[in-house]
Amino acid sequence: MFPEGFALAACLMVQISDVHLTTTGSLAPGVRPGDNLLRGLRLLDVAGIRPDIFLLTGDLADRGEAACYDNLARIIADAATRSGAGIIYVPGNHDDRDTFRRQLLGGTGPGPGGTGGGPINQTHWRGGLRIIALDSTVPGEDHGVLDDQTLGYLKSELGTAAPEGTVVALHHPPIPSPIRPMAEMSLRDPERLRDVIAGSDVRIVVCGHTHHAALGTLGSIPVWVSPASAYLADTTSTQVFHGVPGTAFSRIDLSGDGPMVTVIPVPPEAAG
Repeated sequence: MFPEGFALAACLMVQISDVHLTTTGSLAPGVRPGDNLLRGLRLLDVAGIRPDIFLLTGDLADRGEAACYDNLARIIADAATRSGAGIIYVPGNHDDRDTFRRQLLGGTGPGPGGTGGGPINQTHWRGGLRIIALDSTVPGEDHGVLDDQTLGYLKSELGTAAPEGTVVALHHPPIPSPIRPMAEMSLRDPERLRDVIAGSDVRIVVCGHTHHAALGTLGSIPVWVSPASAYLADTTSTQVFHGVPGTAFSRIDLSGDGPMVTVIPVPPEAAG
């Protein structure tokens, strides 16, 4: 895929998924999603982790409210300024497309991936690394779909190889969850995505949605599902979704040996 002797530049990506910010500050008894996000970002600062990219993979506001997106944008912009990171926002099923586009991407008219309420598909670059963010949401539904417009966008982008390869990001995983309700809300027809990225320069597919970490493959390409920022899922409860307190980010190291993904757990005592 790359010329012999070609050296890939290292890139450190921190993936934050399923933030579920609320206007009240609380999501459920004992769950304060904004505090959890801030605690995780403070942990990165204390640990000296300076990402090149902050990638936020959906369900950023629990009810798609503008004030939550404004709050999130301020928080992430501050963190990105400290590390010099780029920021990529990907919508999830809890997000509202129009409000997401207006508050986080700066417009309601022609924008990433289409006009008005169409899918928000984006391409970002960090040096020679390409990150293609796809909108897998179906307004009013919890499951995911990559429609013809989105798959056409992806195919067109992949028509030209990126010097350092491509990361594909979306909210809904194209691999199953052991938790039955989450499996039923995953990406429909994942083979359509598999067929588009087969033989391409895609190095990894990254997602969120299930609130638990998972690793799988789509064809020959690794798929990583990030745990959640707001709270975690109990994977021993396979027939009923059971949320448990907890916060975690994902660290994605992309280099000539990568990708390598590790979980960054955020303990309660990380609070300042």
